Amino acid sequence: MEREKLLGMLESSLEGDPPPLLPDEEDLELEEELDDEELDEDEDKDEDGEDVLDEYELAREMALHPEVAEPLKMTGKGEDMLFVCGAIERWLSHRPQGPLELGLAGAQMLMPMVLSWSATLTHALAQGPLSLEELQRALGAVLEPEAVETQLEAMVNSGQAEALYGTGRRPGYALSDWGREAITPIVAAVRFEQRYPEDDVLDPDVFDVEAAFQMALPLIRVPDGLTGACRAGVRLPGAEAEDLIAGATVEVADGRVASSSPLLDREPETWVTGTAHDWCETVVDPGEAMLELGGDVELAAGLVEALHERLFGAEPAGPPRLRLP
Repeated sequence: MEREKLLGMLESSLEGDPPPLLPDEEDLELEEELDDEELDEDEDKDEDGEDVLDEYELAREMALHPEVAEPLKMTGKGEDMLFVCGAIERWLSHRPQGPLELGLAGAQMLMPMVLSWSATLTHALAQGPLSLEELQRALGAVLEPEAVETQLEAMVNSGQAEALYGTGRRPGYALSDWGREAITPIVAAVRFEQRYPEDDVLDPDVFDVEAAFQMALPLIRVPDGLTGACRAGVRLPGAEAEDLIAGATVEVADGRVASSSPLLDREPETWVTGTAHDWCETVVDPGEAMLELGGDVELAAGLVEALHERLFGAEPAGPPRLRLP
């Protein structure tokens, strides 16, 4: 799901426009009239001859003809899209101030995270507490100082970031646990992009990978007794061998992540490595086992399993309860 489309969808929702999943009433009526002419019967049948529609067509058919929606089947792409929606709803259900469902209120909570991830404000906050002035300097090439302050305020007001007051007068800011949990729908969305690549959608870059690990690692608990250092590496396209590794060096002590750093140990004794696609698939479902492990395999596997359990395993991130108008 490319960032511009997602931003447009959310902005439309915030302005009170109809949900982007369905066309307006005139479009629905026109589509109903042209439905038989535009659909290719051969392409819209599965091997058993049953109707198969993509995620958007299925939603429209359910809205137009609820009495015949039962025989229709969702495509694999449609199911994966609903998984992304389920991951968003899962995150919204964990909101400390009270759970939210998909809809306008959910979009209002999601908007600060989407904008901050796009502008890399989330990336900066994931590394640790920073003052407003430090954030403005770090993001100077991307955002005007006023925009940094506005986005930071939205993150704090939504509960995704928090002010940490120390001995000085000015607070530092960091992601809250709930803000860190937003990596769950981000991973689900990247997984969708990797499964259905498009020319105008870029692969995750070094900063995306580093931010993802720094958001998720402080949340996890690995099995008791595991201790040591592990390099969690992601192979990125466009470079050679070790030069394309990004990720985190993780220190584990007695089942807890003692520290994590985007500075990678080039010759680690223990490591787990794969592409962005490999990581997304395995963290969503460890049964996929698409990552390469070395050294203390129990420690490396424990980290991967802990990421799965914290982000996707405690409860299913399945299809959301869509509320169609």
